[in-house]
Amino acid sequence: MKLYNNSIYINTKDKTAQYEMNHVIHTMVKRINKSYERIAVICIGTDRSTGDSYGPLVGHILSKYTIYSFDLYGTIYEPVHALTLEKTIYKIRQEDTLVLAIDSSVGLSDYVGCIGLKYGAIQPGSGVGKNLPPVGDIAISGVVALSGFAPLIMLQSASLGMVYQMAEKTAMAISYLLYKEQIETKGRSIERSEAFEEI
Repeated sequence: MKLYNNSIYINTKDKTAQYEMNHVIHTMVKRINKSYERIAVICIGTDRSTGDSYGPLVGHILSKYTIYSFDLYGTIYEPVHALTLEKTIYKIRQEDTLVLAIDSSVGLSDYVGCIGLKYGAIQPGSGVGKNLPPVGDIAISGVVALSGFAPLIMLQSASLGMVYQMAEKTAMAISYLLYKEQIETKGRSIERSEAFEEI
């Protein structure tokens, strides 16, 4: 785990990566200064580029977790990308929804294969020169390729195995968060019910 530029980076090759991701995401949500009724996960990217498929792959895996109550935007079959991002953002009730935004990114060689987590919005497409609207209360960025010269080519040549492993770990961490949220919400409901019965 590394701290850089206000982000926590977790190397997915580390044996403790899944535990660290679970812990960091859950802790960040517990400490966020926002009241929310629901959680929305917006997975940005396209399956037409290996590196840019990180977001849609996370969404695809999360789409199988039907036991949890959350809003999901962006999968392999219904991607959220440059042409659909703005329309998708308008669907989300920002004032009472906690938004986790997921996107691939480019970075330094030491960070390729790492997942960065930070408070605040993600700026989709910034690494490849696109000007898209920021989104999210918590940003999750998968560093899939080197920044610098020809970032689009670097994204397209990213290792699918590495990207899929990053997507799996991210989806599992979010499912852990959703599980904890569901358990804690149920616990609060029981406490309120018991308190009401005592009155």
